[in-house]
Amino acid sequence: MSNYSVTAHHGALEWSSANDGLSDDLKLATYNVYGFTSDNSESVVPGFADFVLYQAGINLTNYPQLACSASKMGSTSNDMIIYNDARYNGATRVLGLRDCEKSYLGLNPNNFDYNNNGIPDYLELRCGMNPLNPSEAFTSTSGDGVTNIDKCKMHLPLDEDAASQPGQLLGYQYSQTTNADGSMNFTIGNIPIMNHGKDNFIAFYVTEINQATGAASLYTAYAVLKDGYNGRTLQFNYWATSASNYYNQPVLVPNIPAP
Repeated sequence: MSNYSVTAHHGALEWSSANDGLSDDLKLATYNVYGFTSDNSESVVPGFADFVLYQAGINLTNYPQLACSASKMGSTSNDMIIYNDARYNGATRVLGLRDCEKSYLGLNPNNFDYNNNGIPDYLELRCGMNPLNPSEAFTSTSGDGVTNIDKCKMHLPLDEDAASQPGQLLGYQYSQTTNADGSMNFTIGNIPIMNHGKDNFIAFYVTEINQATGAASLYTAYAVLKDGYNGRTLQFNYWATSASNYYNQPVLVPNIPAP
C-alpha cells in the first residue's frame, strides 16, 4: 500500500498532484527537458507515463519517435489503476503500465510480474528498480542492509539510508497477526499524509499465489482521502478471492463524523 500523492526525497515530503511518483517540484524543475505538467500522469505523450519517460531518460527531442497504438493502450494483464479525477472535471487518469509501454521496455504485456520476483512491474519502476532484473529487489542499493524491496514497501528512496533520522521518521511500518480462524490482519502505519488528507491517493496491491499451480493473481484498489483524514485509522476488509478477477476497485472512504 502506498500514498501515491506523497513522495519522500532527501528527508522531506513532496506533493505529487498526478500521483505518479514525480513530485510537482521535480516536474517544474525539469520542465525545459521533459515538458511535464503536474496535473496528469501522462502529460506529454499519450499512452506513455511521465515517470516512465523520466526514468528512461526520454526527453522532448525523442517524443516524436514514440507512439502508442489504440490496440496497445490497455493493459492485458489488468495491472493498471484507472480512475476519474474529480479535481479536473472527472478526467480519466491511469496509474500503471499500458501494453505499449511494456513492449517498449521489453516486458511481457501478458504478465504483471515479468521477472517473477513477486513485485508487479509498475511498482518496481516506481521504486526505481529494473523489472527485467529478478535479483535487484533483494540487494541493497544504499548499502544500509535494507533490501530494495523492503525500502520500496517503506516508500523510501532506494539510495537513501533507512536507518537515518528521516528514514525512521518517514518510513512506512508493517505488522501482521493471524486470527483463530486462519485469517490475517495486515497493519500498515506511519503513512505520510499531506494537505490534511484531502485528495491523498492511496493505492492497494495484493498478490496471491495458487499453491497448486503456482499461478499468481494481482488485485488492485484505490481510495481518495478527504479533508481531515490525517492521523486517522481506516480498516478495509480483503476484497479479493483466488476464484475471482478483482482489480481496479474504488474503496469508499466514509465521511468524517461531525464534531
